[in-house]
Amino acid sequence: MLACGVITGLGAVTNTAKVEAGSSVIVIDTGGVGLNSVQGALRSGANPIVAVDVSDAKLEAATAFGATQTINSLKQDLWQGVRDITDGYGADYVFITVGSREAIEQGIGLMRRAGTVVIVGMPPTGARVVFEPSDIAEDGLRILGSKMGSTQLQSDVPKLVDLYVNGELKLDELITTRYALNDINEAISSVHRTEALRNVIVF
Repeated sequence: MLACGVITGLGAVTNTAKVEAGSSVIVIDTGGVGLNSVQGALRSGANPIVAVDVSDAKLEAATAFGATQTINSLKQDLWQGVRDITDGYGADYVFITVGSREAIEQGIGLMRRAGTVVIVGMPPTGARVVFEPSDIAEDGLRILGSKMGSTQLQSDVPKLVDLYVNGELKLDELITTRYALNDINEAISSVHRTEALRNVIVF
């Protein structure tokens, strides 16, 4: 988990975007990567931290990982919800942790002036995003890409291990179920059914 979901989600916040304390953060999709972006935002001192998903169970998990507010975008207008939480300004940072063209387009529309959207999830090859370039220039917006959380493995992973040992990083809470190797197909099916945060195969 450290070498994949944790460094990707947390690193996008702390390494790629370098979120400052007091910044408003939106995390779109609260799977394993998104929950770690929430953890990263919490460690950075961000406030508010808004988790967005279509699963109430995952939003509940996001609250446990540090989200101050949640929005189920199937039940609530996302744009209006973000405006209400940010006093009409939009977010300083929006992290897109799902590989979805639609989510990226949504995220661009949730930024405040001089805001930053960070594309963490990997859309399928050939996906194209539509936005108004003049809006990017006029509002001084930034669009950043984050590959594996811009992580330096040799230095960052030992730091994360120390945080975990000291009780400052949630890892056990990411594990939904542990499966034997013979049950790997069920583990994968559970992920496809969106029932799992992270499943672990035990050898």
